Order: sequence, then C-alpha cells, then structure tokens
Amino acid sequence: MQPVTPVSATPLEQLRNARLDKIKTLRDLGLDPFPSTSGRTHYSQPVLAGFEQLEGQRVTLAGRLVSWRKQGAIAFGHILDQTGQIQLMLRRQTLGGTDAAANTLGYDDLKLLDVGDLVEAEGTVGKTQRGEISLMTDRLRLLTKSLRPLPEKWSGLKDRELVLRKRYLDTIANPQVLRRFECISKMLFATRQFLYQRGFHEFHTPVIQPQYGGGTAKPFRTQVNALGVEMYLSISHELYLKRLIAAGFDKVFTIGRYFRNEGIDRSHHPEFSMIETMTAYENYEYNMELVESLFRHIATEAFGKSVFQVGEHQVDFSQPWRRVSMADAVLEATGTDFRQITDLAEANAVLRRAGVAEPCATVGHALVETFEHVVAPTLIQPTLVHGHPIEISPLAKPMRQDPRYAERFEIFIGGIECGDNWSEQNDPVELLARWRQMYAHDSSEGEFQPLDYDFLEMLEHGLPPTTGIGPGIERMAMIFAEQSDIYDVIFFPMMKPVLSQANKAIYRLEGPAVNLEAEPETGA
Repeated sequence: MQPVTPVSATPLEQLRNARLDKIKTLRDLGLDPFPSTSGRTHYSQPVLAGFEQLEGQRVTLAGRLVSWRKQGAIAFGHILDQTGQIQLMLRRQTLGGTDAAANTLGYDDLKLLDVGDLVEAEGTVGKTQRGEISLMTDRLRLLTKSLRPLPEKWSGLKDRELVLRKRYLDTIANPQVLRRFECISKMLFATRQFLYQRGFHEFHTPVIQPQYGGGTAKPFRTQVNALGVEMYLSISHELYLKRLIAAGFDKVFTIGRYFRNEGIDRSHHPEFSMIETMTAYENYEYNMELVESLFRHIATEAFGKSVFQVGEHQVDFSQPWRRVSMADAVLEATGTDFRQITDLAEANAVLRRAGVAEPCATVGHALVETFEHVVAPTLIQPTLVHGHPIEISPLAKPMRQDPRYAERFEIFIGGIECGDNWSEQNDPVELLARWRQMYAHDSSEGEFQPLDYDFLEMLEHGLPPTTGIGPGIERMAMIFAEQSDIYDVIFFPMMKPVLSQANKAIYRLEGPAVNLEAEPETGA
C-alpha cells in the first residue's frame, strides 16, 4: 500500500513519502532495498592511491551516494566511504537491465536512486576522458534506501546545535570532521599500545559505585533496584586501581568513563574519559617520564606529526618538557616566594595584587589561586608543574624535604591543565586523619569525598609505594585535534533532549515538541 501524503504535508514529508514510493517500486521489481550484506573488496582511497597497480582490474566498492547525474546513456556519481570518495561511471549498454535474482539495478531503473542512498558498485578501475580516476561500473546494487535528504553539499550543517545533535550528518557533509574523530579513535589505540608495551594490564573498574571517591566532584546518583540501594556514577576509578595494586599487579590502567554533575563550558563536560594508571614501587618522578613519552607516542603514531596548533600557538611535543615547581613558577611571575610566607594575611595580599579579591583559608590555597590566575594560562609548551600544597592533595604523599608540599604534578599544554598525577598516600593512619580533617571542614556533596572505610581497610593490609597518572582523553583530543571546544572532540555531547516539529508530524506524535530553527535546511 502506497503512503498517502496529506494535503498539509511539509516539504520533508512529501519528499519522504516519494522515497517510500520508490521503496515500494523496488520491491515490486523483486529487489530488496535493505539487503543484509555487501561484497565490497576495496575502499575508495586505496583505489585512488594505487591506480597504477589497479587500472583495468575489477573491484567492488560500497558507500553513500553523495552526487548523481544522468546524461542520456551515461551516468556519473560519487560514493563516499570511510576513506574518502570516488567517482562512478555507468553506461546503459554495460549496466544492462534490472536483475531481481542478483538484486542489481538496471540503467532504466537508476531513477529509483537518490543522493544519500548506500550502494555497492562493481566494475573496472579506469579514467574518464577528463582524466578522473573512476570505477567503470557494470553492476550496481542498492544496499540501503535513504528516506531523508542529506545536508546541502556546499553549505553543510550551519546551525551549531544541529551539528552537535546530528554529528553523523556533519561527518557526511564534511569529511575532515570524520578524519578528526578517526584520529581520536587512533589516539585511544596508541595509548593502549604504549601502555601494553610498558607492561601494563588493562582492567575495567566499576562505573556504578557504592560511594563516590578518588577526587572532588559532585556525583550523579542512581538507584540499583536489585539491591535496593542508592549508588553513584564514578567520579574517579583511582581507588579501585589501587585495590588492584594491593592484589599483586604492579602496573594497571583503565580508560574509563567519569561522571561529574557540574558545569559545562568549552573545556568541561559532565561525562568524559580519562586514562588512569597505577604503578607499584615507583613515585611521581617515574610518571613524569611516562606521561611525556605517552604524549610523544600519541602525537607521532595517531596524528603523524609532533607540532600542533593549539589556539594561537605552535606546540612541539618532540622537545623535552619543562619541569618546574609551583612555587618557582609563581616566583618567576610575581617575584614572591610562597615558600618564605608563613602569614596568611601576607599570602592573601599577594593574591590581591594578582587580581584575586576573594581571600583563601591557607597559604597553600593562596599559592594555588595565584598560580591558576597568573601562571597557568601562560604555560603553552608542555610543562610539568610539581610540588602542590599538601592541603589540596589529600591522596598524595608529602615531600620529605618539605612536607608542606606534595609529590604531585599536573600537565599543562596550551594554557590548559591536562592531567593530575602523584605519589599515592599509602599510610592508612595518616590518610584517615587527613580525610577526617578535610571532611570536617566541608562535608557537603561535591566539596569532598565521603570517608571510604572499605578502602582504608585495604590500605591496612599494605599497599606498596604506588604512583598514578590521570590525563583526560577529551583534553588530549582537543590538543592533538587542534580544537578549542571540548564539544568538537565528543561525538555524542550531552544536550537537552528535543523532539522537532518535523519528526512530530512525520511520526504522528502528540504533545509539545521543541522546534529547531534550522530543521527545514537539513530535512532531518
């Protein structure tokens, strides 16, 4: 039965119904518009790159039809696959007629195709009279009939919200966006490759946890019906990795998902990923070399270069990274040595001169505020800043030479903090005292993690000297993909759910819908 187009149907509905009519016609011809498999033998880019070897040979390509035109007895089109696009050339005399048994389209039935359809093309590799490398197609199968149009070829998706909600259309219209996410995927592979080569074992740690911990953040809550208890989505996986160290593994890591119910901006997202490692019998200095080598490996293996454009600056990962204490970095920028300050009023006076009006509760906090306000934005080339005040580092060991500071460092690239790392505090009595002190100061949700007595019990059984790193995947992707907005390195960013007026009409849904201004432009 053919779909009936209401008189009041929108242009999108009319177009969609016309394509539904084509599906019926295809089925009447004995063709399956949605077969389950393809016989593809090659991708487009290797065919283009290997033309000298493949010229005259038969290949089978498959991809999305992104252009299409017929000129009498000859037709041209381009199909797009994961590697790029290539031209198809079809002639009436070589394509022949429709064959239901082979599920192939004949030349006279090519009118049933639309830009956006997914097709399989078989033929010989050659060149047109104009010299364009093409597949001289003598066999064409429809693999998927599209019901909606693609974004206009030259303008693509212009509305920022539509780009984020319908990234799959953005990657079709803009292949360079596809390449970006392909490289981000390679970044994850290169990370695992690097850590495996260093002797690390990968583990999955719980995303749903009985209590949040391992960091300071406001958690997401969830209900586990089977147990009848409230639990939390992970804000960190650190405490579970330490349990693996106690279990006898010397090098462990996870590439995990993290959920922090806090703000959203150009460098923060409520759901994100992080590489967390734990290494036994080493301290934070070991991780300085580890993280520097990791970033250099990712740059060359996943992105094929060592120099990247980060904002207005060129960042070179081939050069040795600078290592500087937080106190020295502030001394260089302000002329004040916080190591010589013991009076809180004096520390806050330095902070005011740096342009921060809000006073801090400790000298250490004033040092951190001064650093973040004055120094951090200037750290463009890869820099490891170490020696954080102990009062902001509850899980880190104090430095033996000056226990006011922790064996801890952060990674700064392009003025952005890209990871936090330290020597783990494995003295259960000291950690409990520090936790209680901080929890008594502020136990509100998100300000400090609840006391984790199960973790303390594990520590009392003995945890060897241990150190871990925690660079954020999205922050790394922003640097290596040369993007300034975290939403441009997350394929599925968090957004408010919407139902467009177009979809409400098409699916005959009742109730309110959110209308997107650019909806008619894409037809999606």
